[in-house]
Amino acid sequence: MVGDELQQIKQAARARARHILSKLNPKRRGRAALDASRALRNSSIWTTCDCLLAYMALDTELSCAPVIRLALNDNKKVFTPKMLAGKIVFFRIFSNGDSFVRGPFGIREPVTRGGESEMWEPGKESSLVLTPGLLFDEEGGRLGRGEGFFDRFILGSRLGESSFAVTKPLFIGYAYDEQIVKRVPMGSRDERLDGVLSDRRFLRYPSR
Repeated sequence: MVGDELQQIKQAARARARHILSKLNPKRRGRAALDASRALRNSSIWTTCDCLLAYMALDTELSCAPVIRLALNDNKKVFTPKMLAGKIVFFRIFSNGDSFVRGPFGIREPVTRGGESEMWEPGKESSLVLTPGLLFDEEGGRLGRGEGFFDRFILGSRLGESSFAVTKPLFIGYAYDEQIVKRVPMGSRDERLDGVLSDRRFLRYPSR
């Protein structure tokens, strides 16, 4: 499959995903966010996770607000993303009431205060990264919005795993069940995930 053909297929898949997401009513969205957060908290990976990296949802994305509250209540370190010099960087927050501003894509970003703000880096602590996307499949495939920011963040984090002192982060797609499909169009620069959790099921990929 040549590059132009793949991009056309991806754009068509993104359009279908956006149409599906636009049909979800507010009641379903709220219930799904609660159900997904509870399913995650009851999973084995929650017990072993020290740090939670959670995105700040756009209007059509599954909200991370309930799971952030659960993580803070369980005394886990919570980090949310900020765009810096064209890269995604995660900074620690201490409550849902922390100060946020609108970033370059209209996404809420934590207010940082120079050296006072704690930045996440791969290390000895176990980290779970809730990963947004438009579509996910049963083999770890993910279709993002086309900018490639999260793919580059995932790749950079995984390259850092070569050190024996670094614990491998888990990258889990976080989505409505309607976003899980049989196959997502993937290119050579698209990173596969370690699993996907929706409001109705949790798929893990042991081979990753």
